[in-house]
Amino acid sequence: MKHQKHCYYWLVSALVLLLAVGLTACAGGQPAPTQAPAVTKAPVAQPTVAQPPAPTQAAAVKPAATQAPAASAGAKVKKVAIVIPASRTDHGWNQQGADNLTSVGKELGITAEVAENQGYGDITPVLRDLQDKGFDLIICHASGYQTVCPEFAKKTKVKVAAIENQAAVTPGLISDIETQAQEAAYLAGVLAGKMTKSGTVGVVTSGEPPTWNYMTVGFAEGLKATKPDAKFLYSVIGEAAYEDAAGAKRVTASELAAGADIIFGMGDGASFGMVQAVEEHNAKGGAKAWFIDVIGDKRDIDKSKLLLSSVLFDYSGIYKQMIKDVEAGTFGKVYTMDVKNNGVHLLDLPPGVPADVADAVQKAKAEIVADKLKVSAISDSQKMRARINELFPKR
Repeated sequence: MKHQKHCYYWLVSALVLLLAVGLTACAGGQPAPTQAPAVTKAPVAQPTVAQPPAPTQAAAVKPAATQAPAASAGAKVKKVAIVIPASRTDHGWNQQGADNLTSVGKELGITAEVAENQGYGDITPVLRDLQDKGFDLIICHASGYQTVCPEFAKKTKVKVAAIENQAAVTPGLISDIETQAQEAAYLAGVLAGKMTKSGTVGVVTSGEPPTWNYMTVGFAEGLKATKPDAKFLYSVIGEAAYEDAAGAKRVTASELAAGADIIFGMGDGASFGMVQAVEEHNAKGGAKAWFIDVIGDKRDIDKSKLLLSSVLFDYSGIYKQMIKDVEAGTFGKVYTMDVKNNGVHLLDLPPGVPADVADAVQKAKAEIVADKLKVSAISDSQKMRARINELFPKR
C-alpha cells in the first residue's frame, strides 16, 4: 500500500513537473514575437545609421573645393608669350595681338614676350624655347597653330590658348579664342550701303578661314539690309595668301575696275596691296573709292585718306581674363570676342561722314546689343558662299 502511495506521489510529482516544463516552454516562446519587432525595427533604425556617411561625403567634397585654391595659389602668372606668324608692325592681325598683350603685361606688371615672324609651319621649336624660359601661358595667335599648340600642351602641360579650335579645349590646360566678328562686319556693311555712290561694293579676302567667312556673311547681310539693290563682288586672292600683297593689289584692282567704290578687305599683310590698289585708283581721278579694313588700325599710315573704317579686334579684355583664370585655377575654356563685350567694334568714322550714315550704324549696333537684330554666324566656306549667293543672286 505504501508502495502504491509512493508511486502515486511520484506520478503526481512527475505530472506537476511536466506541466511546469510545458508552461515554461510556452512562456519561453512568448519573447519570440517580442523579439521579431525588435528585428523589424532594426531596418527602421538603418537610416539613422546611414546618416553619418552624409557628413563624411560632405567632408570629402571639401578637399575638392580646397584643391582649386591650392592649385591657383601656386599658379601666379609672371610670364606670358604670344607667337605670331608675321611682323608685329603689320597694322593688322599680328600687331593687334602683340600690342594688346604688351599693354596688358604693362598694366598687370608681368613679362609679355612676342615671338614674331614664325610663319605658318611647325612652331614646336619656338614653343619649346618658351617652355625652357619658364612662360606660364603661351598664346598661339594663328588659326594655323590650332593643332600644333594643343598637342604641345598635352605633352608638356604648358598652358596654351589656340585660335578657333573649340574641340581642343581642356580644363586647366587649353583654351580657345573665338571672334564673333560677323556683327561688327554687319555694321561695316551698313556703312558701305550708305556710302557707296556706284552701288557696287567688293570684298577681297586672303583665304577662307572661319574668321574671314564670318565677316564676309555679316558684311553682305548689312549691305543687303541697307541697299538691297547693291551689286556685290567677292574675290579670294588664294589659299592662305595672308602676306600676298602683290596678289591682293591685282585682285582689288580688278574689283575697282568692275565698278566697286568700296572695298572690304581681309588680308593681314596682303591688305597693304589692297590699299595700294585703292590709292592708285583714286590717283587717276574720277569717283573716289574707300577701303574698309579689318582687325587693325591703319589711320597713322593713311596718307591718302581712303580708310573709311575697320572692323577692329581688341584682345586686351580676354587676355586679362585668361591671366585671371590661370591664377584662379579656372583656365581652359572658350573666350569669345563680340560687339557686346567690345572685343570687336568699328573704328571711329572719319570726319565728313554724313550724320545720317553714322546714325544708321549706331542704330544697327544698338539693335545687335539688345538682341533685336541677329546676324548669321557662318564659318564654313561653302555655306558662306551659298549665303552670299542667296543675298545677291548672280545676274
